Amino acid sequence: MANSSLVSIIIPSRNEKYLGKTIEDLLAKATEEIEIIAVLDGYWPQPKIIDNDRLILIHRGSSMGMRAAINAATAIARGRYLMKCDAHCLFAPGFDQILKNDCEKNCVVIPRRFALDAEKWEVLDNPKYPIDYMYLSKDLHG
Repeated sequence: MANSSLVSIIIPSRNEKYLGKTIEDLLAKATEEIEIIAVLDGYWPQPKIIDNDRLILIHRGSSMGMRAAINAATAIARGRYLMKCDAHCLFAPGFDQILKNDCEKNCVVIPRRFALDAEKWEVLDNPKYPIDYMYLSKDLHG
């Protein structure tokens, strides 16, 4: 049975330079209970990922692809709430509480994307952003 307050964060990763920063940002910005499940798809990250009780690393010796990585993480996730993110993301303080407050049963939350300065690890001021992802309503095959 899923933990009713836990947010399980799934990060499929293949040769991602900023995976460590993303994990550290998630841990620092969460205000409630989270678990992070990072799938290392055919590689070991450098520098090494921090050791933390809220982090689970799944290492796949050879690349299986993003879908298989997401499925592997989902299979062991314990949270009532699942959040998939990329391995090069910055988060707002309390992102986990915001997600839970906005979710209802069988709800899908669409992300908003900003430009990220990966070296300074901050949002860039760019007139092209933010971008809201709303592709779920588009035809997938055709």
